[in-house]
Amino acid sequence: MFNWVTALLGVIWSIALGMFWYSPKVFFKKWQYAQGITDEMMQEGNPGKSMILGVIANAISVIAFCFVLGFLNLDGWLKICGFSLLVSIGIITASDINNGAFRMTKPVVFLIDGGYRAIMYIGIGVIYSFLN
Repeated sequence: MFNWVTALLGVIWSIALGMFWYSPKVFFKKWQYAQGITDEMMQEGNPGKSMILGVIANAISVIAFCFVLGFLNLDGWLKICGFSLLVSIGIITASDINNGAFRMTKPVVFLIDGGYRAIMYIGIGVIYSFLN
């Protein structure tokens, strides 16, 4: 069963986690260096546009994931969190690695991004399991 409150809280969770995870004091500088992005390059871009696109993409991802959880009708937070981990690492991060390998992305980027996604989807699973 789909629950819009769960989806909304999942979107808020993904944004809050992203703000922490990719903050300069946590992983942003390592991620930026591994990507070969300088501070000057960041200033030349449009961070506002990037943030808006990121929030929209995360919202779509969270809503779709909540629909999938509803279709599966898994019982218990442990099964839901296990499924969340499987999706985040086995599908999303594996797909990122597949694409990134051809762009010569450094492994640390996969670890940072994959860690964020694993924690994000597990958090959504926890939210889902307690509200549905």
